[in-house]
Amino acid sequence: MVSAAGARPGIGLTLPTWKSHGEPVARWPQIRALALDAEAMGVDTLWVPDEIGFWDPWAILPAVAAVTSRVSIGPLVLCTGYRHPATIASAAAGLDEVSGGRAILGLGSGYGPRDPGWGRLGFEQADHMERFEESVEIVARLLRRERWPDPLTFDGRIFHLDGGAIRPTGPRPDGPPIWVAAGKRRTMEVAARWGDTVNFNNPLTDAASVEAFMGPLREACAAVGRDVATIEVTGWVRVALDRSAGDRTDTIAGDPADVAAGLRALQAHGLTHLSCYVGHPDDPSPYPALTRAALDRWAAVMEALEAQPAA
Repeated sequence: MVSAAGARPGIGLTLPTWKSHGEPVARWPQIRALALDAEAMGVDTLWVPDEIGFWDPWAILPAVAAVTSRVSIGPLVLCTGYRHPATIASAAAGLDEVSGGRAILGLGSGYGPRDPGWGRLGFEQADHMERFEESVEIVARLLRRERWPDPLTFDGRIFHLDGGAIRPTGPRPDGPPIWVAAGKRRTMEVAARWGDTVNFNNPLTDAASVEAFMGPLREACAAVGRDVATIEVTGWVRVALDRSAGDRTDTIAGDPADVAAGLRALQAHGLTHLSCYVGHPDDPSPYPALTRAALDRWAAVMEALEAQPAA
């Protein structure tokens, strides 16, 4: 899932649960085939996003767990604005169970008032950051039964629990790892307090893009009294296996060796895992949906990563 000294970075791909460029939304047989082939080529993690109008992650992820055997799986990221934190914790424990301890729980705040879909569908748009802060704490404390074995009493601004507990909790006594999406000081502090891993929430391309996050992360860790060395650092990358896309500032582009070198360079600046969006070369989206053609081309990137030494 994450890199060890001298190893390549962990590599994740996001399964296409939304409409890809010029094609309809992938159906389950296509998603299943992509998941199996990605696992076979050595991809470390498979993700499902959480957006209204996409296939729901809690429907797709258990199915992916059932047909795979090695790859880690999880939502990247689950929006805390859509669900009560107790239901998030319960579902995460269930996914960890059916996957045999391969689940990762990615959590994010969502866009809140900036997303018009929230209001149209009746989701509470106000106080979405407070909801995020309380949700991540509650989820972490419900899942991590070794650290907090007693029923949880929580009296927050949004949520109130009176002796809450999640049973059963899956194969890992402390639950699945929690990856918290963060970009600025407030979300970084949530990650520093409760996350096993911080997942930078804007595209990474070079050292400067990494350092733009590392500064706020160091400040957040200092504010909450955590050693920054104890939190894993991950992020996502838009990839184009096409040199013509090299003029985009949010993209690592080129042939497979070029892309592998770009990913290795990010690893050298502290990234242990990289979630890659790779799709049709003409797809303008910052999050191109994975296609069969893209996955077939991705095999050469995996080979190049294995062949290249760590920077």
